[in-house]
Amino acid sequence: MPLDEKQVADLKQALRRCKPEVFEGVLKFRNENDLAVVPMVVRGIIERYLPAESKVSMADTTSETLLPEDLGIDSLTMLEIVLSIEEALGFRIEDSELRNIRTMGDVTTFIDKKISGEPTDGPAAAVAKKFTREEIALIVPQQPPFLFLDDAVIEGDSFTATYLLKGDELFFDGHFKNDPVVPAAIVFEALGQACCLWVLDEGVKRLDQPVANNQVVFASLDGASFHKRAKPGDRLEFEAKLLRLRAPVALFEGTVRVAGAKVARIEKLILAFGDIESLEKVAAEQEAADQAAAAEAAVPTPAATA
Repeated sequence: MPLDEKQVADLKQALRRCKPEVFEGVLKFRNENDLAVVPMVVRGIIERYLPAESKVSMADTTSETLLPEDLGIDSLTMLEIVLSIEEALGFRIEDSELRNIRTMGDVTTFIDKKISGEPTDGPAAAVAKKFTREEIALIVPQQPPFLFLDDAVIEGDSFTATYLLKGDELFFDGHFKNDPVVPAAIVFEALGQACCLWVLDEGVKRLDQPVANNQVVFASLDGASFHKRAKPGDRLEFEAKLLRLRAPVALFEGTVRVAGAKVARIEKLILAFGDIESLEKVAAEQEAADQAAAAEAAVPTPAATA
């Protein structure tokens, strides 16, 4: 189905730092199913994220060029590249599909299979794992009275949890007087705690690396919305799903309900873990680059000032 005006505008904004032909190629693929432009689009997106210290330019890459060693693409940059490719080409890339991608040749082979519908390495069947409040407290850094999970179930990339608002929580004393309502920040914190549990249980197994429970922190929230108040006696029901796992970050989406009614929604919740200092450095560099791009865009062109 051809893209509508809003989708085109969103893609143009998302790809604004890529070469113009990348955006044009995306439109040909999405509107005309032109498969021939896909390799150019993917290479263009990768080029947009290449660090300044990259040893090899995109023009000089071969099928043997290594993504981390030659191009300097670390795990966080790889996450950004994958998200951009997903948005541009309109398909989902699972974490399990990326485990054996290390060279530009691997990228080409994977994309060819993806757009042709050939099978790639998919995720294994998930097995549900249940947690009691006591078991959760042994894993996550949050502890009573600031632990807002009573139970949880992890099943692959998806997980659920609940918390009964008993009414004796300290925040009810002042939020609000004579009309107790759960602060939105607490609702989002509780959902974040469920995501933290996933990282410290399932995430460390997939990454095959230890992560101390005091090394998991909130990095960002995007697309957060609140739809309904929660009050004492309500049972918060959390539903969340992993969107991407690439050390040192995990990206989730999640919804909070009470008796089936939506209370809150987060489109992107990012937790940082392990090497948090590296994440802060990359985030600072990205912010500086965005500010520079915004400043450049704000400078009027000669034609505009004529």
